[in-house]
Amino acid sequence: MSRIRKPLAKSLIKPLVAVGCTTALVTGATACGAIENISAGKKLENAADKLGERRSMSMELDLDVTPEQLIALSKSDGASEPMPREAAEALAGVKVSVAVQAKKPLAEAKDKDLVATQLKLSGPDGVLAEYRVMGKTAYVRLDVRAFGELSGEPVPSADEMPESMPGGKALRKILEGGWVKVDTAEMEKARAEVGGPGGKKASGGPELSPEASKKITKSLKKLFAREVTLKDTGSRDGADHVVATGPVRTLLTGIFDELRPFTDEIPGAEDLPTAKDFKDLPNKKIAVDFAIKNGTLAKASTDFAPLAEGLKKGDKLPVTLTFGEGGKIAAPSGATELDIAGMMDAMMGGFEAGDDADADAISGEDFTIEGDA
Repeated sequence: MSRIRKPLAKSLIKPLVAVGCTTALVTGATACGAIENISAGKKLENAADKLGERRSMSMELDLDVTPEQLIALSKSDGASEPMPREAAEALAGVKVSVAVQAKKPLAEAKDKDLVATQLKLSGPDGVLAEYRVMGKTAYVRLDVRAFGELSGEPVPSADEMPESMPGGKALRKILEGGWVKVDTAEMEKARAEVGGPGGKKASGGPELSPEASKKITKSLKKLFAREVTLKDTGSRDGADHVVATGPVRTLLTGIFDELRPFTDEIPGAEDLPTAKDFKDLPNKKIAVDFAIKNGTLAKASTDFAPLAEGLKKGDKLPVTLTFGEGGKIAAPSGATELDIAGMMDAMMGGFEAGDDADADAISGEDFTIEGDA
């Protein structure tokens, strides 16, 4: 493991947990139908329902912090090494955007109703990674150089990747930052064969039943009605504002406790975190400010500085989630097809040959990727 990768992984835990807390408050507060007698709760619930009436929607998560703030946040965890400045500079200003397009209103849509989805990770210098799914085809592009700088690992150039090796043409395209495409069924099959997450359930597995969905929603409504307070703070900047406040550790623990009985129906939920995983997380309250425009939820923002230790007085660690119209998601042109089945067969054949070479290496005549690079 490189000198950057290990401390980076550990130092990312608190920021990611804080983002999870924001999402938890967003999800819970907008599901608070149990408090219909409170005008703020009803206003927020109606605003969230408006989003569900759309057939396309986008969400953008913006981590608006400086490298110094990220380093300070990582130092607050005595069990982890401080985040390296290279990593902090790369992560500061990172944005994650998600878009979805469906045949029917999103509140009613199932997997079969989805026309297209898009996930994009962007940094100050442009797109770092993007993933689109159109029907049975997934499209991917990566800024491999940027990820190499972030991890501290050397990245080969496209010229070093022989096209004769299995998947060589597509891998060269990835190294050049171009688009590759893959059959989603083949991708999930490959995940299942190597023991990766989501293989069985993500590919043709069961969806959450309406009965289970109702039970979970009812339980979460009770949890948030009990733990979250809502306040209508009036209008400003062309939007109505409702603020939801709740204890972080209590909410996260409660949410996963309610989901755990339904792990067989929730893809990828086999290893849900437990109360033990949150024991070191401060049970401080954070507030999420929801902005409502034209009756529709437009933005949710919070400051997760209360979860950090050792920050300067007055420092803020803002996170913003912006909702918008998703629009049409198009398939990128010129994508190179990646034959995962062929690559897997070639790799497994190489492993079974029992050569002296490291089993973690993928080799061609003049190209080798060693270890976990």
